[in-house]
Amino acid sequence: MTTKFLFQTLNKASRTCILLFAVLISALFVTSCAMQGVTSDINTGKEQPKEVDITLEGGSGKAYINSPVHVEEKDGISYATLVWSSSNYDYIIVDGIRYDNENPGGSSTFTIPVKTFSEPLDLIGDTVAMSTPHEIEYRIIWNETESTDAAADDKKEISDAEAGFGIRDGSALLPVIDGIESPGRMPLSYAQGFDIYEYGKYRLVRIYGVGDYLLIPEGESAPPDILPEITYINRPCDRTYLVSTSVADLIRQIDALDMVKLCGLAEKDWRIKEVSDLMREGKIVYAGKYRSPDYELILSHECNLAIENTMIYHDPEVKEKLEELGIPVIVETSSYEKNVLGRLEWIKLYGVLFDREDEAEEFFAMQAEKIGSLPENPEYDKKVSIFYVSSNKMINVRSPLDYLAQMVETAGGTYVPSDSSAFSQSKMGTISIQMEDFYAQAGDADILIYNSTIDGEIDSIDDLTAKDPLFADFKAVKENSVYCLKGDFFQKTTGMADLLSDLYRLISGSAKTYTFIEKLE
Repeated sequence: MTTKFLFQTLNKASRTCILLFAVLISALFVTSCAMQGVTSDINTGKEQPKEVDITLEGGSGKAYINSPVHVEEKDGISYATLVWSSSNYDYIIVDGIRYDNENPGGSSTFTIPVKTFSEPLDLIGDTVAMSTPHEIEYRIIWNETESTDAAADDKKEISDAEAGFGIRDGSALLPVIDGIESPGRMPLSYAQGFDIYEYGKYRLVRIYGVGDYLLIPEGESAPPDILPEITYINRPCDRTYLVSTSVADLIRQIDALDMVKLCGLAEKDWRIKEVSDLMREGKIVYAGKYRSPDYELILSHECNLAIENTMIYHDPEVKEKLEELGIPVIVETSSYEKNVLGRLEWIKLYGVLFDREDEAEEFFAMQAEKIGSLPENPEYDKKVSIFYVSSNKMINVRSPLDYLAQMVETAGGTYVPSDSSAFSQSKMGTISIQMEDFYAQAGDADILIYNSTIDGEIDSIDDLTAKDPLFADFKAVKENSVYCLKGDFFQKTTGMADLLSDLYRLISGSAKTYTFIEKLE
């Protein structure tokens, strides 16, 4: 007797009860799946996969996990498929469990269970890119997105914003101020990061990627109908809070240090004697680092301008608080200038801010003449890398688009690492990478320059190899071609022409004594 026949022989009430029971069981099953985070495809019966956008931390940034990551639910457990951009990872370790590469010969691929997407996932990846395998620590930050397209749009928006950060935008509209539609523009020969426009008695400072600042003469009031996004700066800027240490030397050069009353560096850390002397005399007061300023002290000195560098973007709430207190904040981006003279030309901005335009013009003209006397477009078959070792044994390297890297290229060398893609998310122009990644990129460099301005000076090659024994395998170390960038360089911005001259002589081999570079033995 078939099931169909039995069903037909039941009375109508019994059949109705059975159908209701079936519907109830089906509903309970769907609810159970939903509670476990599993969604079902009614047509196929297969559980639906999803895409999860990720941020990967650790490593060099040269190798990365493709984002978004494919996630699929099976039996109430989420499984993420991690596909690397590299084929050199033979296994990864997650929560003490080893997972082997599922795609030998292609992009290293691993499928792992994920307990939660609300917390970062730590993993260890073993790379065979070097002569011996190395385990590298990584962290995945999960950022669930509604769709792959939405994630791509978000990334494009960030990328586009960063691509124009600090670079002149010829299409940017100028405001109408005091009835003036076509203001005069200060001529600049090299700088791309800012412009200064003359609106009668007013000056408009435009720092690209940062904002517009209207300089109002002493005793004057702001013109009516100014756009709200324009920041007012009342002159004189004689109670400045100077946080960007690289600007101090430019201000010193135009004899305007008397305009600075507060700073973001303790007296013992200054390498500019004039600033140290003023602090010792109490004429400049330490008001806290960029991330933790002493707001009460700053207000007590009636601060009327703060000059920050791009580090402030790590703590944007500080900038917002200063502005809330009525203090205009300039973020200087001179480090994004690719040309040495472009960075030095920022002295003209401070000449305008502090009413020292003639002094700024005179200094810049001298530097342009000095750099102009150097050989044009030299080419030497020398690879050069500038780096330092951080406290956690990572190697901090500068982007090939950074001004120091560009100085190496100008002096006829080839800067390594040469791939700028790994720096796309780093507004600071530097990233920290694992030692094995640095070795892969700079192991055959002809010249290594240790950036002691951050880590402190080292005195010998032994000091370098003590930081990591692998340095002994570098070509430059074997050939005794390791140098140290002196610790006072980054505060002596006006010495960039001298450093460029140092690099010319170092790369060409035409001299053995330098201003800002020391040879290590």
